Amino acid sequence: MTHYDKSALRLLNERTEYEAWFLEAVYNIAEFIETPWFRKIPDVFICPVDSSEVNFVNYCEVNFVIGGGIPWQAGFLTAGAPLVFITTFKLLDMLIEWILEQNGCKKTFRFEEKIKSLKSSPSPTFPHIIESRPWLKERLICLYKILEPFRGTIIHDRHFTSNDGVLRVSSRVKGGCVNHPFEISRVELSKLAFTIVSVLNYVNRIWSLDDQYHERTLRHNLDCLTRLHGLSSLGQRQPICQTVRAYSTNPDPTVIKPTLAAILSAIKNHHPDNDCMFDLRVLTVGEGKVVDAFLFPWKLFENKDDRWGSNVKINDYRIQIPSDVDPKHLEGSRASNSSSYP
Repeated sequence: MTHYDKSALRLLNERTEYEAWFLEAVYNIAEFIETPWFRKIPDVFICPVDSSEVNFVNYCEVNFVIGGGIPWQAGFLTAGAPLVFITTFKLLDMLIEWILEQNGCKKTFRFEEKIKSLKSSPSPTFPHIIESRPWLKERLICLYKILEPFRGTIIHDRHFTSNDGVLRVSSRVKGGCVNHPFEISRVELSKLAFTIVSVLNYVNRIWSLDDQYHERTLRHNLDCLTRLHGLSSLGQRQPICQTVRAYSTNPDPTVIKPTLAAILSAIKNHHPDNDCMFDLRVLTVGEGKVVDAFLFPWKLFENKDDRWGSNVKINDYRIQIPSDVDPKHLEGSRASNSSSYP
């Protein structure tokens, strides 16, 4: 049995550290994955004290760039698509090579030999975080097999063009003929980089894949790459996880007036094209003021009824009381400039 111990993980990290850092810097991958935009805004879905309503409060944020400059990444990605592709494929190649080594396969620099080893029986065992997700393992292998010829074209031949971040690459076939150009869009290139860097960070345990948002984001990114890996869509929409704030006078913070179904329905109403989830921030109220606060993650109550909190250790989820408490919500009144869902 293949064991991916700390020593093996350290070796993978040492091999891939520079290329992963480069792509993370180009795309701000860590920020997008670990702190997506909806984690940075205030709680916009509000349940006033002991009310069954779920109110949406409008929120707007504007960022200004002083001095007329633009982030360097925009210009780089317009011209540097070939380098981004080569770097991303190199990371995938180093991951595959490391996996084969851990399985005792003979070390080789020939891609056809690596692909042959991936097809061998029994097939190599991947790290658990990949092996336990057949949909991920299959798509990584297919990306490797399908994209390898294009990597060779960019490095060894001149059969590619790059225009405004779009990469068009041809590959040689037997007899020296060149196939029609295969186009990789700017979006596909970014999703490819996001996917490979994310997988490496999950394998290396730098990031955690223990919640549905990150797993579904990975599935969605792979669905954006169906032309590149050639497999069917997983049917995964772009996930979004909002934080809902509920005020309650019940001493048990897991018991609130609006149902979980009503909260989820309100979020879906505003994000009909997304795969919606939510974390629940409960502020307990006593004598007209907030006296305690808790933040319960989606995984605690996903697919459960409104009695989900019976076995929850609530003290594990106690947080600091937010500083932006609106007195109107303590009265159960609707926030101004908001829409309500019963």
